[in-house]
Amino acid sequence: MRGVKAALAVSLGATVVGIGLVLSESPVTVLASNSASANEVLTVYGRTARACQTGERLPRGTLAIRLSLGAFTGPRVTVAALSGARLVTFGERGSGWAGQTVTVPVRAVARTVAPVRICFALTLAGDEPVPLYGRSTGRATAARSGGGAALRGRMAIEYLGAGRASWLALARSVARRMGLGRAWSGAWVAPVVLMLILTATALASRLILRELDG
Repeated sequence: MRGVKAALAVSLGATVVGIGLVLSESPVTVLASNSASANEVLTVYGRTARACQTGERLPRGTLAIRLSLGAFTGPRVTVAALSGARLVTFGERGSGWAGQTVTVPVRAVARTVAPVRICFALTLAGDEPVPLYGRSTGRATAARSGGGAALRGRMAIEYLGAGRASWLALARSVARRMGLGRAWSGAWVAPVVLMLILTATALASRLILRELDG
């Protein structure tokens, strides 16, 4: 019984430490974008697809690259950033994503590199089309398919990395947003939910200890 109590105490302590570590970290934010709007369909892929876009700037601290590809059940996507023939970073996102963008985690970028060429590849297992979004441009600056043919324009790309503020520093803003659009709105909603969670945890722990003592 003493061992069970010790295990319960260690579990609760580990939970508190884990929450503290998470709150001390910074959420992922957009470090930069290529300023290409994503309101035009440049092309639609039906099977295997590859494309590259030159003239990109890869900022220091990049942890993920967000591409403007659309799907209901997206396929596996691989991304690589190259400076000439040198591979700067690369990453992969498994299938199952959805929406008009896909965020691909990449190996952390130690310093800003420009210009770079961003290339991606995807393979569709079914017949679902995958549109590529961006804006129309001239052929000289347009993205190009794997075969080298110019697309209608440049695809919209965002570069993501850790923000400067921690989750703890953003707690007030997060609480305010959690309280929006509800029957009883306000920043007080988040603290109430937190208190309910803590109360439930305390009651459950007390019940476990009571059962052990009984």
